[in-house]
Amino acid sequence: MNPNESKPTPLIFVVDDAEELGELLTIFLTDAGYDVRVFSDPLLALAAMQSSARRPSLLISDYQMPGMNGLELIHRCKLIQPNLKVIAASATILDEDMERYQSPPDRILPKPFTSASLLATVQELLRPGDEPRP
Repeated sequence: MNPNESKPTPLIFVVDDAEELGELLTIFLTDAGYDVRVFSDPLLALAAMQSSARRPSLLISDYQMPGMNGLELIHRCKLIQPNLKVIAASATILDEDMERYQSPPDRILPKPFTSASLLATVQELLRPGDEPRP
């Protein structure tokens, strides 16, 4: 790769049924230099994961959502893209819940979280060279 060529901006999928939080995270992560797609419905996020030409480098998912919980979403997304990095954002996730799924999140970010703790976790997981393969 030519050093003057820019690397593609990492794409992050944010899934949270609280639309206001999704909007806030979009602003924050976009300002930090990431491309962001927000979903308030985990089933729509899963459909985008299956059909998108460009897959995300990172999934940030709430745990408690209607239709499908965040751990189920993580598991199903990792079946599609095994090298996907994942942050579960939750105030209520329990070890017993985690044990039911084969694809645990890479990190758990307890809610409420600060923008600094979110950004530090995102940057830790999205080290250069960790772009997903289609």
